[in-house]
Amino acid sequence: MKQKVKLACMTWIYNEHAFERSLESIALAGYRCVSFGLPHEGKPAFDDGAAGEAARIIRLLERYDLEPVTLVSTDVLAPGRPIELARQRMAFAQALGVQELLSLGTTSYKNFPDEPLTDEEMKPINDDFAAKFREVGEEAGKHGLIVTIKPHTGNTATASVIADTLRSIGSPHVKACYDPGNVRFYEGIEPAEDLPFIAAQTVSFIAKDHRGARAAIDFPIPGEGDVNFPAMFSTLYEAEFAGPVIVERLDGANGMFEASKPFEALEERVAQARLNLERMLQEAGFAVF
Repeated sequence: MKQKVKLACMTWIYNEHAFERSLESIALAGYRCVSFGLPHEGKPAFDDGAAGEAARIIRLLERYDLEPVTLVSTDVLAPGRPIELARQRMAFAQALGVQELLSLGTTSYKNFPDEPLTDEEMKPINDDFAAKFREVGEEAGKHGLIVTIKPHTGNTATASVIADTLRSIGSPHVKACYDPGNVRFYEGIEPAEDLPFIAAQTVSFIAKDHRGARAAIDFPIPGEGDVNFPAMFSTLYEAEFAGPVIVERLDGANGMFEASKPFEALEERVAQARLNLERMLQEAGFAVF
């Protein structure tokens, strides 16, 4: 029997447009699953503390026949944020039927790409993060959820760094989300060679492509850049990965594409990403939902 993965699109791709419009477009592009949590039009996509908010979001998702797979939740999980906000987000996720809260780790630059923080400067930052995520992991376990951290410099820079961070946290409810585009962009290393070091602990995958050298701002449609997705999907298949695979960014060189018709061009790119990823996932042996 083929291993199943859920192919999803993150609404952040449509961050300049209304949240509901993003859901409609994602559904029209053929996706059945969605990830969200970042702002739209400069405003939060939801207020997880408002009465009736979960029911409102559920109605929107049902309108477009979309299943939510992750909630981006760095805003409430980061060190310095009250644990009550994490509990509130987790209860909201449960109400929506979401099983994973997605977050970033620490940041290791004063100014990227040329002004990194020293190891001495990073140690207390990383220690605070690990302490907070031990508490977050405990709460996630109570709610039957998984929290994931994904590559973004700092304590999630590469697969081996993520593995060290997960060991430091020591929670079965905190796992890895792998983002090859970020690994290539921020670290300048080939993610297909990096992924095996964290594949067994990877429970979600951001299908972000990248083109060019380190720090080159060029994120093409997945499958059309320099990231070796077939090799990584084979690695994930061998690790018995079960998804989701999430499209997060595909805006091309310097974030520009066909400025004369931005929304239509964006919809075309989102649809093409689905076709490319479905093909590559199926070739690796996955059944795609």
